[in-house]
Amino acid sequence: MSRFGIIVNVDKCVGCHACAIACKEENQVAPGIFYERVERFENIADNFINWFRVSCMHCDKPACMPVCPVKAIHRGPAGEVLVDQKKCIGCRMCERACPYGAPKFNASGETNYFGGKTPLAIRELEPWQRHAAGRAEHCTLCTHRTSQGRPPACVEACGIGAMTWVDFDAPAPEAEKLIAAAKPMNAAAGTEPKIRYVGRHLDAAAMSPRV
Repeated sequence: MSRFGIIVNVDKCVGCHACAIACKEENQVAPGIFYERVERFENIADNFINWFRVSCMHCDKPACMPVCPVKAIHRGPAGEVLVDQKKCIGCRMCERACPYGAPKFNASGETNYFGGKTPLAIRELEPWQRHAAGRAEHCTLCTHRTSQGRPPACVEACGIGAMTWVDFDAPAPEAEKLIAAAKPMNAAAGTEPKIRYVGRHLDAAAMSPRV
């Protein structure tokens, strides 16, 4: 059995936003909605600027799941935290419970980036590119890609290798050291995220950024 996640090497990230753009393109979410953001944190003591991506953390103990009154939040095949928009009633309980602010609610009425239009470059929207307005949505860890053995779009787009897609249950030899060194954001929340961070100038465990 696999349990997928991402190790973010903060020391390598240059804040180019390629990952966030790739995520937006892959999922075709509505204008104003971002599943993934790139954050900036200045370490004054070390005279160092850190850039890092944040999104749904796909926690092993997600705070969102037990508070959902209709059980719309569930796990994917490799431990991803997913939302069934057909069940979601838009109550925003998950948004209030999530220590990372991951759930998003589109109030514009647009169901994808292009609204009712389909650009010439796209023949037809894929199922994961169709979104219901007013329902919870967030990063899916690209389960439609990882189920086929492909890395998430953000990882693939990172040209400097600042992100590594890992299987926590069966890590590749080169990923084992990264996993051992990586820390979750906001460790005090106790949700055990599978998006974790390595950085010499960033105390990830003490931080609580919100997407």
